[in-house]
Amino acid sequence: MDDFEIRPILAALPLFAETLGPRQLDHLAAQCRIDYFPAGAFLMTEGDFADAMYAIVEGEVQVTFHDRKGDEHDVAKLGAGDIVGEMAVLTGLRRSATVVAETDVAAIEISKTTLESLFARAPELIDRMGEALAARQAELNRMVADANAAPDIAGRIKRFFGIG
Repeated sequence: MDDFEIRPILAALPLFAETLGPRQLDHLAAQCRIDYFPAGAFLMTEGDFADAMYAIVEGEVQVTFHDRKGDEHDVAKLGAGDIVGEMAVLTGLRRSATVVAETDVAAIEISKTTLESLFARAPELIDRMGEALAARQAELNRMVADANAAPDIAGRIKRFFGIG
């Protein structure tokens, strides 16, 4: 894996490009680090509390979640330029998905502590980031609802026809 300059990578990500000014990007980049995950390593696990989010720099990850029945569903395969774990670290909710390195992965770790420092300096960023993340959360909610609805529909059909 290569050495990476963090600031230009962060500046190219829409979440930060659309919400942070140059000085804020400098501040953020100075507090981040590159983490390396070998293929098969877990970046995060569904249900855990979050202490960081990651911007994928190199490699690919698989994102999955479990429905109410415990069945695993693929959400996405992500790579360079994608961010994972932002919803949990920004909202305090538990992780809604598991993220596993499909290949060797280099990712910028953006810790909760780093974000707290950033928001303390510029609280207006909270509203801007919230708006930027709303669409992503809506899409994830739709995927979860679709996965959980399928068994309910089948159950209704079985009950209606007196089967099972």
